Amino acid sequence: MTPQGSRNALGNVQGGPPAVQADQRARLLGAIVEIVARDGYAEAKIGDIAARAGVSRATFYELFETKERCVLAAQRELADKIHDEAELAVVQGEAARAAHSGLLALVAFADREPREFDFLLHESMLAGREATKERDRLMTRLAQTVERTWANAPPDTPRLGMSPKILLEGSVRLLGLRMRRDGDAPRTLLPDLLGWFDCYADRREALSWREFASSEVPLRKRSERAATSLGRPSPPGRRRGMAADVAKRAQRERIAYATAEAILKSGYDRLTVADIVKAAGLSRDVFYAHFHDKHEAFEQAVQLLFERLLATMAGAFFGSSGSWPEQIWETGLAFVEFLEEDPSLANFLFVGTYAPPAYIPRVHEFVLAFTVFVEYGNRHEGRAREVPRIVSEAIVCSVLEAVTSQVRRRRAADLPGLVGLLTYMVFVPFMGLEAASEFVRSRIGEVADTRAAG
Repeated sequence: MTPQGSRNALGNVQGGPPAVQADQRARLLGAIVEIVARDGYAEAKIGDIAARAGVSRATFYELFETKERCVLAAQRELADKIHDEAELAVVQGEAARAAHSGLLALVAFADREPREFDFLLHESMLAGREATKERDRLMTRLAQTVERTWANAPPDTPRLGMSPKILLEGSVRLLGLRMRRDGDAPRTLLPDLLGWFDCYADRREALSWREFASSEVPLRKRSERAATSLGRPSPPGRRRGMAADVAKRAQRERIAYATAEAILKSGYDRLTVADIVKAAGLSRDVFYAHFHDKHEAFEQAVQLLFERLLATMAGAFFGSSGSWPEQIWETGLAFVEFLEEDPSLANFLFVGTYAPPAYIPRVHEFVLAFTVFVEYGNRHEGRAREVPRIVSEAIVCSVLEAVTSQVRRRRAADLPGLVGLLTYMVFVPFMGLEAASEFVRSRIGEVADTRAAG
């Protein structure tokens, strides 16, 4: 080997000077972003990544042990780039609009580099726990930059009466979902998203959302909950007197639940039909009588569990005879109770459904279904203004981001602590800060009084 390193068949310098290795590394990081954008994370092959970068597979493995390590390195570089741009925008902008500046920087990046934006903030959901943590770290850093700016500003500087992290994360989720459907999404969504942030502008020193974020709302006893909860299917085997069509439906549901559980254990990519039938306690013949493959079983699992969640929420919403805020409050409780009932299936719904990229549009459809409860706020007598559809979607995305973060960290038991904060966030665009604060504070007070009396 010469001081310049040996050359392989592709002309790559192996073990060469640092400058050469740095160039090869940079090309590989660019290549993995491009290949993942084209094929999706699960289908991205190391051979394709190396070929696109113009290096050998051996060179790839010299610089990165695995595909995951290469993804993490690309993520960290992009995260630093986005954070630096956002931090500069926040620091140079008005303190009162620090969160707006952070949003503007995110949208500008998404508009300018959509492939990189999707890779960092959405494909990361498919690339494993460490990749997801990198995404979370970026959003935390952005929110901390906004918070520091507010902390250093004069006391009478307006701030947002809501967690900037939750608002920014919801905006990012909405951008990602819309960009997969419409390449012009960043530019078209920005005016409504900025208007949404404006709804939370607050000149008070004590911000209500911090109070609500530390107030846990106790859940109802399981015996008092609606019958529309998860309702796991009965054990395998046809009971005497059970109609054939009922037995078949029970089998399909059992396979769907088993698919969700098996994915959480082995991951979607490694999931096999054998894993599903073992979890279901049924035979392969029974599986193939209902589904062609694991993909079809996965679709059934997502459909069934989202429909049950939506039915639970609809039952709470339309079952309430109160005003819209009271309906939302009851719906929020039902939502959290549903997830608390079975944390493993909650994890599937909010983490596992990202497994096959082709199914993300279907998940988007379910997200849109949840907006129906929010949009009823436009009929509320005390609404501040007509709230655009985009804002309702952003609110739902923010709720899902906050819940997903807890579920992903196996902290479903902490979800009751989000009820007050998230319902307050839903109310503000329709009712204004004062009315939203008063309603949530009164409900939390009622819970405290009931607990003290008991």
